[in-house]
Amino acid sequence: MKFGANGLSFEFNLSQANIKQISFYPNIKSVLNEYKLPFTQEGNWLKIAINNNTFYKALTLMKRWSKTIEPVLSDQQEDGEMTAENHNGTTITYSPLNQILFGTPGTGKTFHTTEAAVKAADPAFYCQLNIDPAAGATTEQRQALTTKYKALSEAGRIRFVTFHQSYGYEEFVEGLRAETTEDNQISYKVSDGIFKSISNAASVSELHLDADINHNGRVWKLSIEGAHSNAAKSHCLEANIAAIGWGKTGDLSQEPRNEYFLSQGTNNQNSLNYFSQEMEEGDLVLCIDSKTSVEAIGVVSGPYRYVEDGVPSRHDYCHQLPIKWLAKDFSVDFKELNNNTQFSLPTCYPLSRLSVAEVLNHLHSHGIELSDSAPSPAQSHVEQHNHVLVIDEINRGNISKIFGELITLIEESKRAGNNEEITLTLPYSGKTFSVPNNLYIIGTMNTADRSLVTMDTALRRRFDFKEMMPKPELFNNRTVKGIDLTRLLATLNKRIDVLYDREHTLGHAFLFPVFNEANEDNAFIKLKDAFKNKIIPLLEEYFYEDWNKIRLVLGDNQKELADGRDYAFIHTHTDSYDALFGNNHGLETYEDSKVTYKLKAFDDAVWDQPEAYITIYSKSE
Repeated sequence: MKFGANGLSFEFNLSQANIKQISFYPNIKSVLNEYKLPFTQEGNWLKIAINNNTFYKALTLMKRWSKTIEPVLSDQQEDGEMTAENHNGTTITYSPLNQILFGTPGTGKTFHTTEAAVKAADPAFYCQLNIDPAAGATTEQRQALTTKYKALSEAGRIRFVTFHQSYGYEEFVEGLRAETTEDNQISYKVSDGIFKSISNAASVSELHLDADINHNGRVWKLSIEGAHSNAAKSHCLEANIAAIGWGKTGDLSQEPRNEYFLSQGTNNQNSLNYFSQEMEEGDLVLCIDSKTSVEAIGVVSGPYRYVEDGVPSRHDYCHQLPIKWLAKDFSVDFKELNNNTQFSLPTCYPLSRLSVAEVLNHLHSHGIELSDSAPSPAQSHVEQHNHVLVIDEINRGNISKIFGELITLIEESKRAGNNEEITLTLPYSGKTFSVPNNLYIIGTMNTADRSLVTMDTALRRRFDFKEMMPKPELFNNRTVKGIDLTRLLATLNKRIDVLYDREHTLGHAFLFPVFNEANEDNAFIKLKDAFKNKIIPLLEEYFYEDWNKIRLVLGDNQKELADGRDYAFIHTHTDSYDALFGNNHGLETYEDSKVTYKLKAFDDAVWDQPEAYITIYSKSE
């Protein structure tokens, strides 16, 4: 990728690639014409000009290309990211579809998911930041990433979930949820989990959709003077409104309800309340033309209003909503999508079995475009917006219980649109389901909680793993009252590695508040807090209160009283069995004394001595 005088472009060296499947691309230029991408060729270099409208087309083509060629100047990095380099040395990086950031506590896994998520969701934006992979994001770049992450999250393109022991399929994919009906009866409805929800949202992101549609909104059934053709319905579809009768109720935005309203049956009252109180801007409205089919779809574009004159052919149709009708004059059957159920008699009610994404996909599969400016079906598949699901603590959940049969579907080759695409029928809703190609999954796992070796094998095979280990070198040997932060953390971790293992070392994030504090006195206070609230409690957990090993990690056995002061954090006391129990105590032991350890109170003067921290590493180097 190159930034030049003429803007942004992809550049590809045709002579630097070994074609693996010639039949896949018999004519490179015809493919570019098919994608409607402007290009030029200079010798062996093919240059594809891109802008905001064509970036995702070009990115999709490049990812598709990578499966067909084996580039000399491209390789698979250790972290699973694919890079391609142009003749100016500029590198563009593609995120793996499934990746897990793993490491010890305090290595910034959750911190780095912000960057990884933005990189996957909006690669064009990330590329423009020019973040140095070695040095990491600057303060300004980090702020830009955070702002973008929040914007993408609010748009529903990045979603976050934390796995835990009781988390299951019903919360993640779909399950039954009990609800109380208006007559105090219990009913059960299928509720979508976060994975199904974001998969559906990602699958419709390739469509040219109206910006007013709320992808997390509700879907409503509406009958305008019946399913048959009529003047009131024609007027509403032309005037971009929805209207229903019972005008004698008066304005339903005002309380209380009059006698006419109270005289109506439950279905009519519910329809009026739904229409006036619960339909919100961004919700989808399906106008029906039979008990099973729909003839128009619109999006609520404004608040409820009461119009005393009604509509020309029905003066009692006073209850109205502004509706932007996105498509009309068609007839698409919805019975199968609606769990093989016909539409019910009430004029207006929510279709709880349907999601916005399912409706949009269903209409698209029947050739219904929702905008006059929509791209043709041949082009629409490249206009994708990437979505990202961040799963924190992914190793703490029961993977088989959570993913169920869908674990296979997240593989790249098994995703929708690929050669080995797999579609399954979900157990609760009975609907078909596949995972789209533009859904990225980013997990984090703490190796101190559970070793990578013990992880579910099915999960390990389907994810790229990026190790995030402690980096003491990030402190650049910064000193606080003579305490070298780099040497301090490195020494602690070397000892933990020997006495336990590398998966339980201490992350650099524990000392970053110290590093970032400019005032030395305040920095030393934060160092003491890090030992009190982070480091010591973790060591107690790691070594199960084996205080001798904790003492060795802290170097207390090497701290000599050079200036007459005791710099040990742990007090050691030896008791003789004879002194404790007298002679002939009968204790059969291989020792005649007992050594006990006690952590010194945090108000003890030793924690205020810089030398106590310096001697952790100075004696062993």
